[in-house]
Amino acid sequence: MGEEKRLNLLRQEIVEQSDRFNKSRSFDSLSYGSRDLSILAYGNFYFSRTWMAIMFAVAETLTRCQWTIPKSGPIRILDLGSGSGASGLACLSLIRSIGIQNPLELHAWDYSSKSLHYLKDLHRACYNLWPNSKVFPKRGDLRFQMQERKKYRYDLLLLGYSLNEIREEHKVSESVEWLKQASRVLKRSSCLIITEPAESKICRNLHEIMDHLVKDEKNFFHFAPYLNGLPCPMTRNDSKYFSHEVRRYPTIEIVEKINRPLHLEIREVKFGFSILGLEKPELKSPPLHFFRIISPVKKRKGTISFLGLAADGVEYYYEFQRRDMSEEAKNNLLFLERGDVLRIGANLEVKEGNRIRLSEKDLNPIFLPRFVKSKNQ
Repeated sequence: MGEEKRLNLLRQEIVEQSDRFNKSRSFDSLSYGSRDLSILAYGNFYFSRTWMAIMFAVAETLTRCQWTIPKSGPIRILDLGSGSGASGLACLSLIRSIGIQNPLELHAWDYSSKSLHYLKDLHRACYNLWPNSKVFPKRGDLRFQMQERKKYRYDLLLLGYSLNEIREEHKVSESVEWLKQASRVLKRSSCLIITEPAESKICRNLHEIMDHLVKDEKNFFHFAPYLNGLPCPMTRNDSKYFSHEVRRYPTIEIVEKINRPLHLEIREVKFGFSILGLEKPELKSPPLHFFRIISPVKKRKGTISFLGLAADGVEYYYEFQRRDMSEEAKNNLLFLERGDVLRIGANLEVKEGNRIRLSEKDLNPIFLPRFVKSKNQ
């Protein structure tokens, strides 16, 4: 085929997949994961989004949460609903990029044998990104209870954009039981990491499931998105925003080329996520001084502002006066993203309406992941 014909086929399939994810919610093996064109379209458009979402979530797990590196032996990762490997391979890549040297094992489970075949090919073709690693694909229908013999205990359990598909049309209580079963293969110091599309209903459902899981399982604790082990407060109040991240990331040339006629957003990834652990998180004190940004950063006449959720579980309005502020300070504030975790290094005065006025110098980064552009980007 000529290039334009290939591009048009991919674009048509991307639109069909978008409808499948967002409208028909059809994830059976005959419509998704069984055809080369379907997998290639996913690989050239959705793969990078799934990769980036789990990259951000795993980065927070490894740096801010209480996950510990095994003193010896391999790091074992279980990727449920792995598809062609975006989440699991991103996890391998990140672990290697931050200098962890343990051998790596990726155990990838999915119903699509063709997707698992692509995963193995990608792992082999890009081995320089994850040296000293192995993949162990396993085909199975994850919609039913897992029958794992506990041959291994895993250090990380991933569900990258897959929980909403696996548990489609299941009650919250049934999904909680399914996750209980899945989590029994975790080590004591391990973490469960879930990413989901940034769609209001899906994100609220995710956090409702997490809240019930933590209440039912006394040994499960919230590490993120909120601090000090707190559940997502947006499932219980009338917040203007639902809980999800919005992160910028470098675009890929082929994705740009495919997207031009489709006008789909490709320069940032939006996703909901949860990180759970089996050890109680260390409480930060005072909790009012730690927060995660939960809204866009807005530049208004005379101010820069955003909403944040502090470690005391309360939503605050953080405001910075632009008068006498340097351009560098303004750019630093506008560089902040929804999902950044910050600490305030100053005495606070909470005004009416939970409004807190700060100076840019009062902010200290806890988790601010960013991509550094190379000379070729």
